[in-house]
Amino acid sequence: MVGVKRPAQRLVVIALALLLVVPIGAVGLSQLLGPDQEDPAAESSAPVDQRPEVDPADQPPRPELPRPEEPAGLTEQTAEGAEATLTYLLESYAYMMSSGDVSVWANSVDPNCQVCVTFLDNAALLAEQDGYMVGGAFEVQGTSFTGTGEPPATGEVTADFAQQESTIVDDPTRAPTPVDAVSGQIVAQIAWDGQRWRVTDMSLGAAEGAGASDAGEG
Repeated sequence: MVGVKRPAQRLVVIALALLLVVPIGAVGLSQLLGPDQEDPAAESSAPVDQRPEVDPADQPPRPELPRPEEPAGLTEQTAEGAEATLTYLLESYAYMMSSGDVSVWANSVDPNCQVCVTFLDNAALLAEQDGYMVGGAFEVQGTSFTGTGEPPATGEVTADFAQQESTIVDDPTRAPTPVDAVSGQIVAQIAWDGQRWRVTDMSLGAAEGAGASDAGEG
């Protein structure tokens, strides 16, 4: 079972890196989730991990990042609160991917947001493999909000960002995956649920940079 499952997990991790450098949604969920493990044909065609083997002792160490504190704005029905929500998601991303603690995102995304759930599933899957990300911190350089209602109940938040290069370790016995730095805009649809803001969808605006350098590997 392990030999069959590993390639599918690998595809998910690579797709995660690609989400930040192509329009979100351009990578279909079937690609993100990898082959159907119950389909014998899919299992037989699952790609083989061709990365070189490495000594686990040579892997970059897991970062010891503190859990980011939630800003008060997440529970304030204001434009500033909406902007703070997306800023918090981006700035807590490196912590989530290094620790496997998905609560920093789960509390601020709508469960029906497919893109958001995909990010959460990837982070959880990486943690299940005892994997982690090194680097990849976001810097939010500016935000804006366009909302409906007074106070606003729904709206759109745009964030200009830069993300540092990173390394994804998903198998201690295989070479890690480098991910280039990227910058651009993330546009999030957001809604007030009566207690806090939740992101209901995300897409990527103009981006500069590249994705996982070995994303084309089988």
